[in-house]
This record gives sequence, structure tokens and C-alpha cells, in this order.
Amino acid sequence: MALRRPVWIATLIIGLYALNSICRADVGVGATPIEGAEILIDGSREMLDDKWTYWQGPGFKSTLPIKWKIVDDPVDGGTAVMTDDPAAAGGRFGAADIVTKKEYRDFRLHIELLIMNPGGNSGVYLQNRHEIQVLDGDDTPHGMAAIINETESPYYAYNGRGSWNSYDVVFRAARFKDGQRVEKARATVYFNGQRVHHNFEINQVWGGPNSGIDGGNDGGKGITDIPGGIKLQCEGHDVRYRNTWIKELDLEKPETDFSEPLSVESRIPKTETIQHLFNGKDLSGWSGDETRWSVKHGMIRGANDDKVTSSTYLFTAKKYRTFRMLFEVKQTMSDKHSTMHSAVAALGEQFTDAGENKFGFKGPLLMFCHDWGIWDAHRRNRVAPVGRGNELEKKGQWNQIEILVRGDRIRFAANGEEIFDFTDKPEMLQACQLGLQLHSNGQPQEYHFRSLLLTEEPDDKLVTVKAKQ
Repeated sequence: MALRRPVWIATLIIGLYALNSICRADVGVGATPIEGAEILIDGSREMLDDKWTYWQGPGFKSTLPIKWKIVDDPVDGGTAVMTDDPAAAGGRFGAADIVTKKEYRDFRLHIELLIMNPGGNSGVYLQNRHEIQVLDGDDTPHGMAAIINETESPYYAYNGRGSWNSYDVVFRAARFKDGQRVEKARATVYFNGQRVHHNFEINQVWGGPNSGIDGGNDGGKGITDIPGGIKLQCEGHDVRYRNTWIKELDLEKPETDFSEPLSVESRIPKTETIQHLFNGKDLSGWSGDETRWSVKHGMIRGANDDKVTSSTYLFTAKKYRTFRMLFEVKQTMSDKHSTMHSAVAALGEQFTDAGENKFGFKGPLLMFCHDWGIWDAHRRNRVAPVGRGNELEKKGQWNQIEILVRGDRIRFAANGEEIFDFTDKPEMLQACQLGLQLHSNGQPQEYHFRSLLLTEEPDDKLVTVKAKQ
């Protein structure tokens, strides 16, 4: 006779299975669906018509079939869904918004969006009530990636116009007792792989009756106990959506936090052990000039307002010789800021440079932003050419960098394409701390770094470069 497990053990097993099914996903652009997730947007007309319909609220002006277009993905090829409906021309929100035919309570959502033009405007509505704003150029609480009018905009995490961006959300619906709301809705949101809203309590529906369910109830404060679909807003702008999926959850406790790996991590071979070089909170594990390096919005910031006499570096504590390094970098561009390049210092040695700068470096600089290639600092000068770096650079936006060092061969990729492949003399390379560079300069300059990953003894393939067809 089979032994029966106690109820609490069965409940624990089910709970752990549900937790694991959440945690196995990725966050960020390119994240693959969770086991058991439903695909909502795959770029096809068939899925658009099958899974979505118009939200026929008080401002509805369009007619079925859905007038939104299937258009080209201008970045990666394939197709995407575009928020283009004549009924919404001039920014009439609520006139031609689309909503999933299925309604949801608690869920895990992934959605990717691309804004083509300045000021592009749309919105992602959770349960057809609570909007995560999609609005280029706005960093106010009404702006990009804000839970509209309730949180600050995490504009710093925006990949910019013409690039794909992603929202990853765990949402817990409001709870009711005897018809009264006793617990507010909550959401945790990752924007482009960076957690920007943590278990946030959402107070109301904003925007009036044309905005969504309950928008017209008590000024949006009269939340009711009915489920709602995922809604996408059409305001007459060219905003595109792709790779959208959802999984229903049942979150007993008022907790929406989740911890999932960056999407790029899933590309790294399983034989490699991933190290997170930055904890997102402080500079533990790094050393450098504290007047130049800091942590801001969960990113490493290198900046100066006064003169930097000699290039200064933020160094890892550990030395590396054979490694794969992945990170994202953004250079601040303005009339007052210098466009001088930055770099990863590797395979050389830390030394005291001019001006008693004890965070100087002698050896290979693997350069990016404004200038590319390898510069052998304080030794041979340039040893690898610029390549196509300037063509591929997203100026003033986030750039994905991959460095792969195996033996004496140094390979470097930016934004999905290889920039250089250089094999050096073995006597010129040695294990050393890795450094992020703030270049010598008389002008202000500013760089931000995020998503810093490293593996040792890596495979010989660049994981961010697509195989040629």
C-alpha cells in the first residue's frame, strides 16, 4: 500500500514547485517563457486576433477586426505588433486600446516594447487597471516605466528609442472581504533586467473612465473584485510589441518579489560558473578613487566634474587571466560632457600613475564608446584597430559588451557583433585585476555600468554574437 504524505508536506511540495517555476525564467530583453506560460504576442496576425480584442470602454471608437498592424522588427528581424489605429489619432486614449480576451488575477508577465519616435506613447495595463507607463522623454512619475502617478520613473534603466525594452512583472491582485478591499494590489517590476519597483502597493486607477476597469469609480479609488486582462494602449504613436507571455499565479501572501537571472545569462554555457561582479548596492569587491566612483540607481557610476590628471580605474579585488566578461555601459552625452572613451583594463598591472594616482594601469585597454580597439597603455599604444565599433555604438544609450580571453587570444563584441579578434604575444599578457576606466580629462565625463557578469575558463564562443546564416 502506498504511503500517504501529510497534507502539509504535499502543500510544501506544491508551493516549492510553483516557486521554482517562477524562478527558472529570465528577466530582460529576450527572456524565454516560464514553463506553463501562455504566449500572448509572437508577432503574428493570427495570434493578435486569437488572443486580443478591443477594450470597449466609454471612449471606444474603432471596430473589429483589430486595426493594429503587423510590422517589421527593425532590430532583430521578424515581425512585431504596432500600435497604429486611426481611431486613436491625436492621442485619444481608450479609443482603440487592445486587451487580452482572457482575464487574470495574480500573474507573472513578460513584455517587450520598442518606441520608434521621440515622445512615443503607449502603456501596459495590469488587470486592465494599473498602468506601467510607456513614454519616451518623460522621467517624471507620469513617465517611462513608472507605475503611473505613484512611483518615480526609472528612466535611467531605459534602453532608449529604437531599441527593445522589457518589463518583467509579478502582480498580485487586490484582496477583498465582504465586498471591501482589505489588501491593495501589489507589483514587483524589472525594467530591462533591473529591479525598479519592489512589492509596491498600488492605490488606484488613474486617468478616468477611459483608462480602464474602475477608472470611473470614485475617481479611480473604487477598486472592485473582478479580474481583468492585460491591456495595451494606443495613442496614435509608433510603439511596437513582441515576445509577450504570461503565467497565472496564486499568491497567498502579499509578496511579489522574485529573483531571476538576466536573459543574457541563459546564453552562457552551463559548464561555466557565473560570478556577479557587482551586488547592485555598493562597491564591495572593488577598489578605486571614491571621489570618482560610486553607486547610483543600482549601477556603478564613474564621473568627474574637475580635472582628472591621469586615467583612474575601479579595480576588482581578484586577478583574472582567462575569462568571459559581460556588462552594459552607457555614456552621458551633453554639451558639457566629454565624449572621451572608457575601457576595461585587463592582462596588465595596476601602478601609481602621474599625480600620485595609485589607481593607474599599465597594459591592454579594451576600449568602448567614442573609440574602440586595444590601446596598450604606457607601453606600445594602439595594438588593435577600431573596427566597426563606432558604427555599432548606441551613443548615449546602453551598449552590451562581451570580452572573451582564452590563452593569448582577445575577442571583443558590442551590441551583438564582433569588433575585434586579436592574438597578442604571450609575454605581454598576465593575470591582473580588471579595471573600469575613467579617462584623464579636463572636462566633466560620466559613465554608468550595470549587469556585470564574469566566468573563468570559458568556452570559445561569443555568446552575444548571433551565428551567421
